[in-house]
Amino acid sequence: MWYVIQTVNGEEQQVCTWINQRMDRALFRRCFVPLYEDVWRKEGIGNISIRKMFGGYLFIETDRPEDVYEELRKVPGLTILLSEEDQIGKRFWPIHKEEEEFLDNVLWDGLMRVSYIERNANGRITFVAGPLADYQEYIVKIDLPHRRAIVEMPFLGEKRRLKFGLWSSKDPAILWLEEAKKRRLEKKNSGHSGTDTQKEVSTGQKTGQGYLHEGGITEGDYVVNTTGIYGDGLLKVISVNEKNRSVTAAVPLFGELIPVQMSMDDVEKEERRKVEE
Repeated sequence: MWYVIQTVNGEEQQVCTWINQRMDRALFRRCFVPLYEDVWRKEGIGNISIRKMFGGYLFIETDRPEDVYEELRKVPGLTILLSEEDQIGKRFWPIHKEEEEFLDNVLWDGLMRVSYIERNANGRITFVAGPLADYQEYIVKIDLPHRRAIVEMPFLGEKRRLKFGLWSSKDPAILWLEEAKKRRLEKKNSGHSGTDTQKEVSTGQKTGQGYLHEGGITEGDYVVNTTGIYGDGLLKVISVNEKNRSVTAAVPLFGELIPVQMSMDDVEKEERRKVEE
């Protein structure tokens, strides 16, 4: 079951790192800080920044909340496993099933990817790809120029407004979004009608050692994303998908490495970059 840990805003990742490195692994299966791809524009083109979904909160999957609570008392600073007091003592309540399903639906390895929206001339949504696809009924605001959709839904005991980053057809191509748009076009040409949604986020499965077409990229190599949407730092390749011509690279964020899929056309191997410079 998933439980909520509350800490000082800004220290979520430090607490999560402490748990993953120092807490007995027999006490928990997973600890993570939910993140999302926020979108900002530079000269009209979308760029991605990674931000926290819930400031001051992280999540831990465990069947031993009492033992986790005792271990958390060793963490420097304010760190609390959310609970309630009654006549018997502390009771630790897991998050609701609907909340767990929401996180399962929108997160991949703790990260919520961008979504893509198409609307007709009347402003009606005709196509959604990405994590927003299952939550259209909760949308309270769409701001395409600023690349965001605001969803309002109950979470952690209150109504919360969550931000979903939006990607535009004017922005650099993202492989899994291009695949979703291609499938949608194929359906349209085959006579499929009505509003379409696509929540699948392709992540590029591990294919083992091998070269990725002319890039000569293999697992363990370092690459630069040439679109600039993840900055210009070197990123380590985790896996290669030759069929989809993609790589999954580790993007360093908040002291953790977040796996992100990228098109082969958008990355450049470190050695090639040095030669050209």
